[in-house]
Amino acid sequence: MKTDSSLLDFVEAARAQGASDLVLVGMLKGRGWTDAAIYRALGAHYERLTGLQVPAPKRTAAAAKDAFLYLLAFSTLGTWSIALGSLMFTLIDKWIADPLSLNWNSYSNYGDYNIASSMAAILVAFPIYLFVMRLILAEVRKHPEKLESDIRKWLTYIALLIAAGVMIGDLVTALTYFLRGELTARFLAKVITVIAISGGIFWYYLSSLKRAASEALHASQ
Repeated sequence: MKTDSSLLDFVEAARAQGASDLVLVGMLKGRGWTDAAIYRALGAHYERLTGLQVPAPKRTAAAAKDAFLYLLAFSTLGTWSIALGSLMFTLIDKWIADPLSLNWNSYSNYGDYNIASSMAAILVAFPIYLFVMRLILAEVRKHPEKLESDIRKWLTYIALLIAAGVMIGDLVTALTYFLRGELTARFLAKVITVIAISGGIFWYYLSSLKRAASEALHASQ
């Protein structure tokens, strides 16, 4: 990312007058500059002084590992959350029977098949999700800078977008049925199920972003 020229000029002029890096960082942060912009300017200043570029860490393997863990976590999240929703829908259909439904016996057999399929998906995907999230949290504790990982932020915001979209679509559908006078107990139970699952996912990942922002702010102070 390009260094702001006015910021770089100020850093060089201040250093020429004997200002320390610590004073510069505190002063610029007090004026609203971000840590990243300040340290880019300092890096550019010392590159000019030394004639050498600031070396970049070789993190290709680490970045690939992070991408793998986050993609695996979100794919298993999608698998078990969809399976949980399907399982709850099938149980709701069994618990709140519709007397107008035809071929109930054949549907009941299909429901048993669907329950087995959903439970299998949950039993496989959910433990993997917990294990991968444990690895991710362990990596973050060892390397707090990974809280600012672009991969983490992109996938987290994608998860938030999907969860928010599901909740909004669910609420719009529920309101549509209500206004038509077609809102049944079975349908209402399914609406609540979708909101509970997608809302839980949304709350968890939004909270993780807030915690990351709070920890980053605390670390910079």
